[in-house]
Amino acid sequence: MEKIKVLLADDHQIMLDGLKAIFAKDKSIEVVGTASNGLEVLEFLKNQSIDVLLLDLQMPVMDGLETTMHVKKSYPEVKVIMLTTNDEGSIITSLFKVGATGYLLKNASKESLIQGIKDAFEGKKVLSSHLTEKMIESLHEKPKPREGEIPKITKREIEVVKLIAQEYTTQEIADALFVSTNTVATHKRNLFVKMDVKNSVGMIKKAVDWGLI
Repeated sequence: MEKIKVLLADDHQIMLDGLKAIFAKDKSIEVVGTASNGLEVLEFLKNQSIDVLLLDLQMPVMDGLETTMHVKKSYPEVKVIMLTTNDEGSIITSLFKVGATGYLLKNASKESLIQGIKDAFEGKKVLSSHLTEKMIESLHEKPKPREGEIPKITKREIEVVKLIAQEYTTQEIADALFVSTNTVATHKRNLFVKMDVKNSVGMIKKAVDWGLI
């Protein structure tokens, strides 16, 4: 039986070492590589195919959400599982919207991690049991911000957010909107300030909460 090829991505080496030790005990799973951020993931995939990507949400250079969007666009056959400590329903919903196959918490048991890899490989959705209710609440009970709480987001900025959520790269956004990549970068910086977020995970989360996408 051919082994399930897994790539691990986390910016903490101790986490990578622990995961490799767990999966080494299962003969059906082979860890073919590790990465410390999303860019390293994309570089790895240029040279080697994988079945499942298990990655952290918060990583430097390129976070888990943005990495998932790029991976699913260029390598749609790859199953992506987020492994994180964040259990916010809106973030979980956002990840599934951009193509993630699973969402597991870092306190999951060894057995759950191994089974999650196998289920994802078979095309099944993977979600830590108690997160199901949080995701459903996020889908049906989107909080409406108080009047005046949402800053003025321009029509062009909303277009940028929507394209980011649709897995467009900075260059592709520039091409779609007939502007330069510098202009796109400026829009993104302005959005980070207006939405009071530090990365695309926060941007997409607030955009979903505010009903922008």
